Amino acid sequence: MATWDELLQELQQTLTENGQHPDFDRFRRSKMHAVSDITGRPLLVYATDFLDSEKVRACRGEVMIDIRDKVGFRELVRSVNADAVDVLLFSPGGIAEATESIVEILRSAYGHVRFIVPMIAKSAATMLALSGDEILMDEVSELGPTDPQLQMVRDGQTIRAPAGAVLAQFEAAKSSLSKDASLTPVWLPILRQYGPSLLAECQTAIDLSRTLVGKWLREYMFAADDDAEAKAEHIATYLATHENYMSHGRRVGLTELLALGVKVLDLRTNPQLHDAVWDLQYAIDITFQGTSAFKIFESTGGAALIRLIRPLVSRGPSGQGDGVERARE
Repeated sequence: MATWDELLQELQQTLTENGQHPDFDRFRRSKMHAVSDITGRPLLVYATDFLDSEKVRACRGEVMIDIRDKVGFRELVRSVNADAVDVLLFSPGGIAEATESIVEILRSAYGHVRFIVPMIAKSAATMLALSGDEILMDEVSELGPTDPQLQMVRDGQTIRAPAGAVLAQFEAAKSSLSKDASLTPVWLPILRQYGPSLLAECQTAIDLSRTLVGKWLREYMFAADDDAEAKAEHIATYLATHENYMSHGRRVGLTELLALGVKVLDLRTNPQLHDAVWDLQYAIDITFQGTSAFKIFESTGGAALIRLIRPLVSRGPSGQGDGVERARE
């Protein structure tokens, strides 16, 4: 496996046609084809630059999985006609309903889908990975809990709160007040922050996460197993239960996934593929650091949709631009 510095030096030798700038695309695509040459399978890449806080602000959070991603995945699927594919995934997660649409696109096109997660695939990206027949990871890789996070306004600020934690707080309030009604003034300011439908929304969101993951596990990863229903229900419920992790950002690694019964293969058992995958992950990171790209859809079939941060000038009353950066395709 090449070091970061070695790959940077290689990039400097890979120049655009005018010879003035590093050719990030050609460099990255060479690493994609190196992975595909080893596996004998086409490779799709879905990666977002969610670790760069400035880009996340500039693109207004569009690093997350959202419904617009259907366009990118449709382009990838159209470029690769095969029964089996690999998908390299690097994402913080996003909207469960958008993830459902992406799964439908992939599973309608391919009989066997294997996800490769060298670094991070959290939340809804974990849900996406669990729609595969297998997942490739190593000791650095991590998925995350699938318990849904609700967006709420508190004291004039928008916050995200685990649906499971909100339900637990209501249960704590109910138990406390049933024992001592004099505590009502303590609980009332807390309970007033929540809308009348919040409890139902929390439970529905949890049920949706658990139902989708359970369905995909039954239909794909455990399709040939006699106890598919029990395995799928156990994994889907465990990952969606807030109390099991206490934080939505907790790491769910290779060892824990194997203990849960998820079909995960250790990349380290194939050193050549392991090195090639990490060369590609580094090439993606280098692309993000050296360009304004914040979301990459790409395939070894020649498709690429890369979303960039570009300056978009808006005119104020004086006719002068405000200089604010906005996300553009």
